[in-house]
Amino acid sequence: MTKMNSFLAKSVAALALAASFTACESDSDSPKASSQNEAYTVSLGITSNGTTTYYIVSTDDLMSDTINAVGKGIEQNGYHDYIQGPHSVFSIGGLGVTDVTTIQRSQNGQLEEGGSFIFDNRIDEFRAVDDQTMLGLEVPANSASGQNLTFYTVDARSAEILQKHKSNTVAPLSDKEWPSVTGMEISGGKVYVAYVPMNTNNYATPYTDECYVAVYDYPSLSFRTLMTDTRVGNAGSWNAYNAFLKDEQGNLYVMSNSALANGFSQATRKAGFLRIGSGKTTFDSDYFFDFEAVSGGLKPAHVQYVGNGKVYAEVSTLNPQTASDRWSDRSLKCCIIDLVKKTVTDVEGIPVHNGNGGRRFAVLVEDGQVYHCIESEGNSYIYRTDVATAKAVRGAKVEATFVAGIFGM
Repeated sequence: MTKMNSFLAKSVAALALAASFTACESDSDSPKASSQNEAYTVSLGITSNGTTTYYIVSTDDLMSDTINAVGKGIEQNGYHDYIQGPHSVFSIGGLGVTDVTTIQRSQNGQLEEGGSFIFDNRIDEFRAVDDQTMLGLEVPANSASGQNLTFYTVDARSAEILQKHKSNTVAPLSDKEWPSVTGMEISGGKVYVAYVPMNTNNYATPYTDECYVAVYDYPSLSFRTLMTDTRVGNAGSWNAYNAFLKDEQGNLYVMSNSALANGFSQATRKAGFLRIGSGKTTFDSDYFFDFEAVSGGLKPAHVQYVGNGKVYAEVSTLNPQTASDRWSDRSLKCCIIDLVKKTVTDVEGIPVHNGNGGRRFAVLVEDGQVYHCIESEGNSYIYRTDVATAKAVRGAKVEATFVAGIFGM
């Protein structure tokens, strides 16, 4: 099996190695409802005989006992990503599943599926605009599939499509290769879309000398400009949607890793961070964070903004990364990155581990703590990291092939 096919196989199982976890079997064909008013919602992916089923379960405690799907949870078949919205969690279908469904609490406190909508082919990104509206972006799979983008504006409570906006062509994003979207954010009356020019036949990334961010006005969704910068390579990485980190003022920090382990076929720029001021259409010329200079040549793989200019990250310890590491997403350590002070601090207490391809980095940030499921030596546990001290403690054991999302709901 080729490296790329292996990585795609991981994608089908939410980019995780099924054999690395202890799968659990439900003792009921129809899982029971979750307990009422529990504080946390967890999406568990369980893969058996090449088929993955998701169970949305709830728990009051992420730090003790065992989290599993035995006889409980909302069952979802097919492939799904999970995004926190202002009022609910959105379950986003993929790999042939073309619907978005809300997961919410009923009046009696139980988890239930709520409103849903159907998108045309696949949805590349889905983000909250505000408390009332979500924004989705769909890019055709290749040039033969279509030449226009589709923006969906969606009611954040009912998941009803409010508008489909199809007037923008894929160009100029497709001027070099077809765009693989790596992130979308909304700030200051603008929609920012980051992408990697990627060959749709062999997944090569031959244009890594620049960072590309397309800008659209909001709410008109008309194309404004294409921003480029040669201080780093492409923003974000394939299938991880990790290009942007938005701070409390609406400024966007742009992560670029050009990491072979995260899908790039070449790396012609060092890993680093740029900044875009809220609503601006140029990169901030006064800000550049040379991540490799600070970290000793390492590359961030997966990132989550945690507040006050800080980021919780999985960082590759492979140095250098070679062609044999492509798509591997392995040998990661956890770090706290300070985007303001431009520092990197290793998290104490979390073992070096393999990633899950980074798709929708499944962490929960709550009150200065980060909850993250880590698999190591055949077992999976929730780890809680204190951002201020960069120290972690091990919590609940997780019985599943992978965790697709952790939410405070």
